[in-house]
Amino acid sequence: MASIRRTKKEIDALVGEVISDAYTCLVSNDNEKSDEIFDIIETAIELRNNLFDRVNNPAEKHNAKLVKKHYTAIRSEMFTSIDKLFSRLSAALKA
Repeated sequence: MASIRRTKKEIDALVGEVISDAYTCLVSNDNEKSDEIFDIIETAIELRNNLFDRVNNPAEKHNAKLVKKHYTAIRSEMFTSIDKLFSRLSAALKA
């Protein structure tokens, strides 16, 4: 199981990558899609805050199996949510 610090760094890195790519798209493309791209950035920030809250506050602190399950679920949600954000960003650029 990864440490809490490492999990937080991974969350920050992945969300930062989404935000960086979104701002790059804003600079390199026309302003027609700016509202949609800003919505993606806002969603990424909300995701980061939500995941950090869940990492900092596990439901069951005294049961090791439940804690491990909790952090596994967080990591799984992190990867699927980041993938969805990148998909939304690429769809916004194709449209």
